[in-house]
Amino acid sequence: MQSHNIRLIDNTYDLDTARQLIDVLMEQKIKFVEELTQNADILEKAKLSNRLDELKAEKRSLDIMFEEYDGEHAEMQIGCTVMMAARKLEAA
Repeated sequence: MQSHNIRLIDNTYDLDTARQLIDVLMEQKIKFVEELTQNADILEKAKLSNRLDELKAEKRSLDIMFEEYDGEHAEMQIGCTVMMAARKLEAA
């Protein structure tokens, strides 16, 4: 098995920039899962629907967190590492 890590985000941002960054990432992920849902079978659609619900709940939670600091001079540290592992599948 081969693995690889990408340090996608590792920085401190002012709140407006942090919110923009997180909003773009969350919206893109939600859009990606919605597109996958269009071509999925019934079982996969159920899993993807649950994942969409989770992502939307996380986004609402983040919106609440950002609102707590609205109007204040604050910064946010964001770290995001993408961990990947690839393995070959045997033919059935």
